[in-house]
Amino acid sequence: MTLSPRIARAAFSAALALLGVAAAIGGWGYGVTQDNGQVGAGFLPLALGVLMILLAGADVVMTLMRREPSSSLDELGTLAEEVEAVIDTVEESPDIDALGRTQRQRNRMLVAVVALLLVALLLIPVLGLLISLGLLMVVIATVVERRNLIPSIIVSAVTIGVFHLVFAVLLRLPMPTGMIGLI
Repeated sequence: MTLSPRIARAAFSAALALLGVAAAIGGWGYGVTQDNGQVGAGFLPLALGVLMILLAGADVVMTLMRREPSSSLDELGTLAEEVEAVIDTVEESPDIDALGRTQRQRNRMLVAVVALLLVALLLIPVLGLLISLGLLMVVIATVVERRNLIPSIIVSAVTIGVFHLVFAVLLRLPMPTGMIGLI
């Protein structure tokens, strides 16, 4: 007896959901908050467990709701033609990804991101964590990914604002502010 790929995927996602339940229960056992109102040791396992439950549960539902393709001869013929076209494209340019980048370009981008991350880590004592990460996001988006400057700044500012709201305001965790001491 063999399982269809759809049922196997649903079973695997259900197993991940059960793992999420175990993580959430374990996190709850450690304690979500401390007596002084700060985040406890169980907050992260509980939050990630709930996230796993939600995402894996959604995957199970979507997988089971999706129809399996019928096996009519017309569809098989069309599918065979599509597969041949994809194979021909891959044979012509084996190291080009979906965005048109070669393996060499992707390697350069990876090296650039790692170097920029090291620079951002070195800037944390001077600028602070949030400003350094915001600058890192803007530089990666504009220089490495070649995105427009204004949308990159907006996305970075919103992301840093959410980080500040969650970690500094709501969770009251001390954040490295650097020598400048802004945020």
